[in-house]
Amino acid sequence: MLDSTLNIEVAISTLNDGIYNPKFRDDFNYLIIHQVTNDIDYSDYIEILPKNVRYIKSNTIGLSKSRNLAIENTTAKYLWIMDDDVEIHDSSFSYIENITNKYSNVAMLVVSHSHEEIEYLQGNKEQKINKISAASISSIDMIIKIDLLSGVRFNESFGLGAKYVSGEEYIFACDLLSKGKEIIKTRKVCTYHPLISSGKDFYSTPLKLKTKLEMFKVANGFIRGYLLYVIFCIKKIKIIRENNAMKNVIKSLYYTN
Repeated sequence: MLDSTLNIEVAISTLNDGIYNPKFRDDFNYLIIHQVTNDIDYSDYIEILPKNVRYIKSNTIGLSKSRNLAIENTTAKYLWIMDDDVEIHDSSFSYIENITNKYSNVAMLVVSHSHEEIEYLQGNKEQKINKISAASISSIDMIIKIDLLSGVRFNESFGLGAKYVSGEEYIFACDLLSKGKEIIKTRKVCTYHPLISSGKDFYSTPLKLKTKLEMFKVANGFIRGYLLYVIFCIKKIKIIRENNAMKNVIKSLYYTN
């Protein structure tokens, strides 16, 4: 890593052959959490990883478990949560160094990503996050300051590979806010991520909608959570109707898995 005041590790969560996906840069240190469930020996590849990459193998399953392992094992002041198919932009290091210096007492900084080569997303370049706007956070944009977490971890019942398939980043952010911590979001695009249309699919199964309901309840309490879920469904009613998913909304209210 270059000489710098920025003490950060990029935490890449990956599963099985996903270990071959990451592209490493010289200006960042990396921590790979490699969940191996297929009994394949990856030692030959692990031996040739760059010197700025630390590797931890795990037999656990679930994205939130992987990210919690990264939090517990990082040696850095900041941890940038990352997937294995994300490409970091050239300007990111200097930008993150500047913004972490500017907001040194903030528990989490949220940058932005895009599938296009742009510098900023539209909107205010910087904003303070609350429990409503926290719903806009993507995990690959989360830069967390380890010594300000106050015990907050990813809820392991949420996220890929868990009982509920998403929502872990929202709950994490809300837990920080409940602890009185501050979150700042910036529109600066720091990474390129392939456009995946399935990421916008919240309606195609009762489980996906149930996940939203449980996410709101866990983060905000039973009554407020239900209210936020109703507001969410009303806000998305056009999409729900266009995709004939109203029955899934109804089923989500009593769905069990």
